[in-house]
Amino acid sequence: MKKPIPPYMTFRQAMQAGYVGRIEDRKYMDWVKRLVCCGCGAPADDPHHITNTKNRAMGSKVPDYWVIPVCRTCHDAIHHDAAKWEDEHGTQYEHVCWTLLQAVACGRLDVG
Repeated sequence: MKKPIPPYMTFRQAMQAGYVGRIEDRKYMDWVKRLVCCGCGAPADDPHHITNTKNRAMGSKVPDYWVIPVCRTCHDAIHHDAAKWEDEHGTQYEHVCWTLLQAVACGRLDVG
């Protein structure tokens, strides 16, 4: 069991200090796979954990809620040159926000 987060810490500080483990949600990942690619509109069978974040340790992935729906071609393009892909399609952060909003709007994530 994880230690409770001290009230003087932000959630970001708690994650960085190890109070919160990586958040995983297989059902959410499976749902993202059923969406269309946010880059080209093809079937998105390959959810992408966004890259270039400051909130993760070397070799660790961001939470499963920080994924975007992409096809294999766009996934490879992001890993090859994220800046170029973002120039063409928008930032990864923007697509995470749209994906989360879609999940809330269709009832996949309950915020009530």
